[in-house]
Amino acid sequence: MSSFLSFGEHDWTFVGALAVRFVFNIIFAYILICKIYAKEHRVREYSFSFFVSNILIFLVTSLMASVKMKTGFAFGLFAILSILRFRTEQIQFREMTFLFAAIILGVINSLATEELSLASVFLANILLCLGTLVCEKTFIGTTDSIILVYDNTKLLAKDKREELHQDIKNRFGYDVLKVVINEMNYLTDSAKVRLIYKR
Repeated sequence: MSSFLSFGEHDWTFVGALAVRFVFNIIFAYILICKIYAKEHRVREYSFSFFVSNILIFLVTSLMASVKMKTGFAFGLFAILSILRFRTEQIQFREMTFLFAAIILGVINSLATEELSLASVFLANILLCLGTLVCEKTFIGTTDSIILVYDNTKLLAKDKREELHQDIKNRFGYDVLKVVINEMNYLTDSAKVRLIYKR
């Protein structure tokens, strides 16, 4: 019992390295989530999930790398983590991409060992954040999308496009680029639409 609770030189070395890598991970997670994602999207719930997922993956991977584990157990653990998904609402492709980026960031930073230098991990972090930023600006630009329940179905006709865009802008404040009808509900005379708008 005493040997279990005692800290040796190797233990303190591991704890110190873990603390350094954890701070390193948090800094780049902050850049990815708060400066690239939340700066444009301002979704606090997703930002919280991205941060927690990043921290959990970082800690799990770091501890798994520090002990000898059976290959089957390791693959089983990652299989359990891989099937977890957001069930409360339909997550958009962009949010899912940032979630994967946050997870990969945690994995990368947990791999900084004697075999893989901190400088290499630092470069990988920069490339991940920079690549995400460039792709965000290049492919997404200043547009975004949201799912709305729209009750004025008369304006969904093809010849009512300008009136539809103006009505949505007046009611919701979005500068509409395109409206895609996902589902019609004739009982409530409403429609679930995907709204593409300028941020």
